[in-house]
Amino acid sequence: MPLKNFLRLTLAATIGGITLLAAPNPVAAQQQCVQPGAEITPVPWAQQLLSPDRAWPMSTGAGQRVAVVSTGIATHPQLAGRVTDSIDLAPADQRSDSSGAADCLGTGTGVAGIVAARSTDSVGFHGVAPDARLLSAKVVGDRFPTGAGESVAPDLLASAIEWATDQGATVIAVPTITYEDSTALRQAVRRAMDSDVVLVAATGELTSTTPFGLTPYPAAYDGVLGVSGIGRDGLITNASRPDHVDLVAPGYEVLTTFPQRGLGEMSGSAFATGYVAGTVALARSYHPDSPAAEIVRRLRATAAPAPEGAGSTNYGEGLVNPYQAVVENLVSGDPAELPAMSRTTMSKEERARAQAQADSDQLAFGLAGAAAALAAVVTIAVVFGPRGRRRGWRSGLAELPQDRPEDELPEPPVELFGDRSARPSPGR
Repeated sequence: MPLKNFLRLTLAATIGGITLLAAPNPVAAQQQCVQPGAEITPVPWAQQLLSPDRAWPMSTGAGQRVAVVSTGIATHPQLAGRVTDSIDLAPADQRSDSSGAADCLGTGTGVAGIVAARSTDSVGFHGVAPDARLLSAKVVGDRFPTGAGESVAPDLLASAIEWATDQGATVIAVPTITYEDSTALRQAVRRAMDSDVVLVAATGELTSTTPFGLTPYPAAYDGVLGVSGIGRDGLITNASRPDHVDLVAPGYEVLTTFPQRGLGEMSGSAFATGYVAGTVALARSYHPDSPAAEIVRRLRATAAPAPEGAGSTNYGEGLVNPYQAVVENLVSGDPAELPAMSRTTMSKEERARAQAQADSDQLAFGLAGAAAALAAVVTIAVVFGPRGRRRGWRSGLAELPQDRPEDELPEPPVELFGDRSARPSPGR
């Protein structure tokens, strides 16, 4: 019996040890995630550039639901109460244990902060549309798929866009992109547009795994606002992908919310989508009767000029302009094409009348000129004739003053009472 009990205990301990070794280790996985940010109080350069708070007296994005299709949205003090619904569509990662974090990579939380982080007295950073509400569609877990760069499968994005449309999103921001076209993604985008939703998508970056020549989706679809990022100098970077760019916005070294707490800098066209999506929320809140297509036209028409001019490959229509997108009055209606100019032929009678009119006009101009010249001669003769006769027709200019040189030596002084004759004194 003692031997059997010993064997049983040994076997149980061995199995338990194997079970412990095989169990997931979420703590170790969480250590690979983005850590909380720092307490940073100055106003970020991107906010100084765009000044979205100038539009707040008219619109703060109230009533708008902005879906963020990305890595999830973690908790953050400035995002408290902003996220109204969420879904986790991210496929399981077979390479490592899951961290269980709401947003391990921090992209979704950063984009969400740019869109709708509330303003506080102690922190300069705030969202573009602080009264907008957020929907989180998580399509990336702790890491992106191997060999795909920072991209995902197109059908995964399609599912996220379908879900956001069903949740009543008015704006769908897609910071996470795919380089594959698919029928499911096309149909999801078309359904969202038919539901009066504005879609804003990143154009991605040039990397070793995503070289030049790849097409970013859904930014490449008609009607979707493709967004690229600029830096502090107002220029795109060497990593910017010059494909299907409609607008640019701050996207490199931009300050935003980190998971759990604090702020930090992040880079990429993904974060530029946050500024454009927030601007859409401002414009839609102030113009509730304008359809999605009109809002897209509004953002393109009010963009600030870019270095390469409007409609360039790298900058699209230019830099998104939150204030002008809200207050600008656009010309309504579609422009009508003017008819082609047709050459007309004059008849012989019409040419004769035109020639007679031209001769008459020429004679009239000649007589008028002669009359004016005669009037000028008569005026000169009447006004200046008598004066000329009085001067003997000499020049009427005054004579030069005579030069009267002074004596070199002063005159002797005159004594007081010197002109009186001398009188004899009394008694003489």
